[in-house]
Amino acid sequence: MHYFAHRQRQHMSIVIAIGLVFANLIGACSPETQSSEPITTTLRPVVTLAATTQTPTATTTQTPVMQTSITTPSPVVAACASDPALAGVRYDISAELDWLAHKIEVEQYVTFRNDTNALITNLAFNIEANQDEESFLLTRITTPEGKLISRYTLDSTHLTIPLRAALKPNCETTLILDYTLQIPEIQDGYNEGHLGYWGYSARQTNLGMWLPLVAAQDHDGAWITPAPHWLGEHFVLRTADFVVELMVKNAPENLQVAGPGGVSQPGDYIWRFEITNAREVAISLSDQFQTLQTTTEDGVVVELFYFADPDVPTLDTPRHALFTAADAMALYHDLYGPYPYDRVVVVEGDFPDGMEFCGLVFVSEDWFRTWQGVPNDWLTIITAHEIAHQWWYALVGNDQGQCPYLDEALAIYSEVLFFEHYYPDYLDWWWDFRVMVYEPTGYVDTPIYDFYSPRGYINAIYLRGARMMHLLRADIGDDQFWAWLRTYATRMADQIAYPADFWGALPSEVYVQTAATRANYLRQPDLVFSPDRIP
Repeated sequence: MHYFAHRQRQHMSIVIAIGLVFANLIGACSPETQSSEPITTTLRPVVTLAATTQTPTATTTQTPVMQTSITTPSPVVAACASDPALAGVRYDISAELDWLAHKIEVEQYVTFRNDTNALITNLAFNIEANQDEESFLLTRITTPEGKLISRYTLDSTHLTIPLRAALKPNCETTLILDYTLQIPEIQDGYNEGHLGYWGYSARQTNLGMWLPLVAAQDHDGAWITPAPHWLGEHFVLRTADFVVELMVKNAPENLQVAGPGGVSQPGDYIWRFEITNAREVAISLSDQFQTLQTTTEDGVVVELFYFADPDVPTLDTPRHALFTAADAMALYHDLYGPYPYDRVVVVEGDFPDGMEFCGLVFVSEDWFRTWQGVPNDWLTIITAHEIAHQWWYALVGNDQGQCPYLDEALAIYSEVLFFEHYYPDYLDWWWDFRVMVYEPTGYVDTPIYDFYSPRGYINAIYLRGARMMHLLRADIGDDQFWAWLRTYATRMADQIAYPADFWGALPSEVYVQTAATRANYLRQPDLVFSPDRIP
């Protein structure tokens, strides 16, 4: 996300095996009411869903995964045979949105495979919509066989479901979550308004961070359930495969729906989105959307969903936003490596600043409305910034609460690279306008939880982050700098990166050259302690 004044590869069809293998029966919060019935596993047929994917994967058909009966937990390292080509988490979601009531009824199948070498005794979810108790109502949790799971813990944004039989390595389990979402109205002002990626306005409904998502796990296998914070993002999101079918009732005429991945309409007012290796799925709906589209030289389709401005009857503004996004896609492809999807969607959002999601970004209506017809303007800056998050967030994930600079410092420095390449005459303007005027202070590696004002957060993470990246580039030279970022992006693609991964992507002799800059900008300037951590 950016705060404050803040190139279609060929679509390929794959079959996503949504393994509706029978689930482990689920444990309880109250031991005194736990059932003593035996725990067994029953083979169920695999349901396959044809999906248009955004990754260049050959068409394959998966066979059923055999599972054995699960009795008492034992330290067996590999108990199940599973296809490693399948995602560790797969979501099949059916949602009905009542446009007038701003309410969504959802049935969400979640198939989880234990990709660790240890037994897993519970599943954890992060449910961002439950920050507001009036926004999320969990109706029930069931197994594919229809068994009701009544014993779980939902505490703020954290849902924990104990498994009555430990899930062994390579084994899968499937749960079905039924819930209701009440979409909040987008608030005025920055403090609450910047969260409008989840909310509705008079002309737009945004579904961002609306789904319960299986928590990521740390290196020890523990679930990562970060505490919410009103400033910045605190998400730690694992990749998964998604199929989302959204039906809209009481829909206005001319309703258009923006979403990532492969898009189809299986019926009237029904939209289906399919995307693989994504961290979430965000959707935006409006009956007032206008659209523009272009394709980069690399074949990536860039789509813009925008609002017509009656006071500005030309297409100059939306065209500038579209071509800025396309130019950014092309440049970042050359610098960081290929974009992982066939298309990217830019949506004009009725809320401040902008926000990144996998395959989709929001850019505030403020920047469309106030564009002055020149490249040195917020519309250019924020669009280029949010597109950069398709690499630094969507492709390479990170702990956004504890290590926000791993996506935000790289995204804001991508702005520098954008102006340097396309508008070099405005590069000095960028530094003065964007950074120097604020005389930023603060350590770049500060967690978001240490900030209680947007200005301090922006100064340390974004602005000082840009300065740090620029000095690092001077420390090691352009060739090593580009090689570093490409190595990091390639090595950590589809994973969750931490600072040691970032700095460890530097060769040891090059890493040493950055010592003075690290000491000046980081609270923890040396996280690569042993030579075996450095390639």
